[in-house]
This record gives sequence, C-alpha cells and structure tokens, in this order.
Amino acid sequence: MNDESTRLDLDQFEKLAAAGEINTVVCATPDPYGRLVGKRLTVPAFRSLGLSGAGINASSFIFAVDLEMNPLDLPVSNAANGWADIRLIPDLTTLRRVPWEPNVALVICDAYESHSDTMLSVAPRTILRRQIERARQQGLTFKFASELEFFLSATPPRQAWELGYQDLKMLSDYRSDYQMIQSSRDDWFIERIRNQMPGFGVSIESSKPEWGLGQQEVTLDYCDTLEMADRHVLFKYGVKQLAHAADLTVTFMAKPKIDDVGSSCHLHVSMWSTDGEPLSWSTEPGGGMSATFGSFVAGQLTHATDIALLFAPTVNSYKRFQPDQFAGTAIALGNDNRSCAFRLVGGGPSFRVENRIPGGDVNPYYAYSATIAAGLAGIEHELPAPGIFDGNAWNGQDVPIVPTSMHEALRLFAECKMARTAFGDEVFDHLLASSQSELVAFDSHTVTDWEKCRYYERV
Repeated sequence: MNDESTRLDLDQFEKLAAAGEINTVVCATPDPYGRLVGKRLTVPAFRSLGLSGAGINASSFIFAVDLEMNPLDLPVSNAANGWADIRLIPDLTTLRRVPWEPNVALVICDAYESHSDTMLSVAPRTILRRQIERARQQGLTFKFASELEFFLSATPPRQAWELGYQDLKMLSDYRSDYQMIQSSRDDWFIERIRNQMPGFGVSIESSKPEWGLGQQEVTLDYCDTLEMADRHVLFKYGVKQLAHAADLTVTFMAKPKIDDVGSSCHLHVSMWSTDGEPLSWSTEPGGGMSATFGSFVAGQLTHATDIALLFAPTVNSYKRFQPDQFAGTAIALGNDNRSCAFRLVGGGPSFRVENRIPGGDVNPYYAYSATIAAGLAGIEHELPAPGIFDGNAWNGQDVPIVPTSMHEALRLFAECKMARTAFGDEVFDHLLASSQSELVAFDSHTVTDWEKCRYYERV
C-alpha cells in the first residue's frame, strides 16, 4: 500500500468523523525512550485544541522521567518550576488511521514551550529537526532505514509480568535463522505486522526469523530522516499493541538473556542533495564513496565511541556487545563485512552505510541526530574516507571497540566537544543528566538476580 494513501488530510478526517468512523484521536509525541506519550481526545476536543486552539496541554514531566515514570530533577521539568506545562501541537502531515483500532486516528505532535511558539529544545523530535536543519544549510539531506529485531514469547503479557519475565516460553524451540519452516509457523502473527503496518503508514520490506529463540527481524523501507524516525516509533508502538492483542509478549530489549543473542537495530543512511540528487556514490570511474560521503562516514567512525551513549541508551544495551555475535563492537568500515561496526552496502543511488552498533532499545531521534552530527563534523574537518577493513574485525589489531559499559559510554560522551557543539549546551546537558540518572538507578537502587545467586548464602 502506498504510504501516502494511508494518511488523512483534514477533509478526509472530517468526513470520517461525520460518518462516525472516527471517534477518537491519539495525540502523541515521542519521549526520551522512544515511547509515544500523550492523550486520547474526542473529535470535538481535537478540533478545538489541536486544530483551532493553542495545542494540547501536557506536563513537561514527560521529558524528565525515568522508565518507571519517576520524575527526574532536570532543568526542563522539576519541583522548582512546578513541572510546568508544555503544548503538544499536531504535525498534521502525520495524521493517520490505526488499522487495529478502527475508530481511532493518530497524529504525532511536536512539543512547544507553554507561552511561546518555540519548540521545546529537549524534545526528541526537536533535537532531530535541528540536526536536519544543520545539514540542510549545507545543501544536504539524508535517508534512513531502521532494521529492527525483537523477541516474541508465547506467554501472555500479564502472566509474563507476574513471572518477572523469567522462564518464558519463546515462540520457537530451536535456532531458526532464515528458516522458512519457522517462518510459516510464526506467520499467523508476523503476517499481521507485514500487512497492517503499511495501513499505519509504516512501509515494510520483509520479515524473517532471527537466530535467537523467538527472535524476529522486520526491515522497514527507507525514507527521509524525520519520517523514518516517526515510522520506527510507530512500528514499535504497533507491534506491542498487536502482540498484546494476540496474547504474546514482545521485547525490544538489546539483550533479554545473556546466553542468547541480542536484538539489533541496524541503521542505514545515505546522503542526498536538497534537490534530491544522490550524493553517496562517486561519479568517478569505479564508483565507491564520494569524497563528501567519505568524510561523512569518517566522522561517524571517529566519534562512534564518543556518542555510543545515543546508540546504546540503557544499562542492558552494553550486555549485547559480545564480539562474536554481530553486535557492531569493532569500530571499522567494511565492504559488506558484518564483523565491522560500519558496513558499506548497495551501489549507485542505493549506496549507503549501515551502522551495526544500535540495539532494539535505541531511540531513533537520538541515534539519527548523533549520526548526522558526527557525519557533519567529518565533512567540516574534511576527513579522508576511511580505509576498508578486510577480514575479521573482531580479531583485528588496533581496531577500537565500542564502550562495554554505560559508565564508560557516559564518560566519553561527557567529554565529547563535537556533541556539545552540535546539540548545544541545553540539549547536551539534558541528555547527559538523563543517562546519569538511569545509571544511578541501576548502581545504587537495584539488587539483581545475579547478586542474590552469587552472595545469598556464600558470603
């Protein structure tokens, strides 16, 4: 289904609302973890607030909480400013129907300051918009694609919660990467994703079983940067809803089990002019990276460890970084080489670089922003194109590796002048403080199962 046919203009929306086919509008914005947060409005409220009014009021708290929804003391929202309101303004280009909720429309909103027409600087969508604009001022645009993996369990969600997500029955019993037998067994559910997501404005390329037990990979079609980030978030939102309705439990955790493979989110990016001309592929004989794209890729490699925090946002993210499990641990550039963190694929207009560092838990607005910022720094400093690594990068001498703990990633990010310059002090400090609070919660406020098993009787 053509993506444009799934969107609603206001005339279409009003006709459906008048006919009683739409009675609810979800007005939502991505939060710091890439989750949709917001409100469900009646049609009259959407008209008066979202279309004719000043927007939908929400607390700035939604950008200053941890995953448990505990308030964090951040400049954007705290006790001193009363967790002040912000305004959610619908981006009407994103208005669409929700296929699995027949009477519901959904629109993604931008967050604005309460008493001005200024976008809230620390909102994920704003952060990405500003990096897109930085690139546009240099005559550049980008197309991205997210390649997401996730695990499915046959244990219903409420039961899985009561079990503490321990000993869940996974959807497959043995390794089935690419196996069509397992694919056909799973297709009673995966078919719903492939066929309903296009009706949600999320175009799907393919699906397949992955290596892990119950693991799936779904590849999204590439598109412009902000649109792709929105689709990424909508995809996860949709998969979670569809799984819940099917009594399946889904996780996009980077590493649900230490003795099984992790879930990646490979990011593909290509460079284009603002006039729509592809710029990644060289017009010189033999092709390969253009000079500008080579500098863009060099910037990504140069800063990969410094900005790893934006590709690996949770404590769990770093458990995925095992050298022999295709997790993008070796910071090298390969030509179709999966042992390298960065992999060149395609040719001509489809030529692109794949970043294999992010896991399924990544916030796409942060990850895409980091990719653009690092690439623009490479262009600004006219970095030469990186050399191509041949062989097994995991065993390569003098090949840097990604940080293997959130402690190290935080230290490197805190010292990254490139990121502070690209994002600005306010956003940079917000990202840093949010991640620091997540690490403190783990280090100081949690007793793990590992600790109990190791120390309970033996110390």
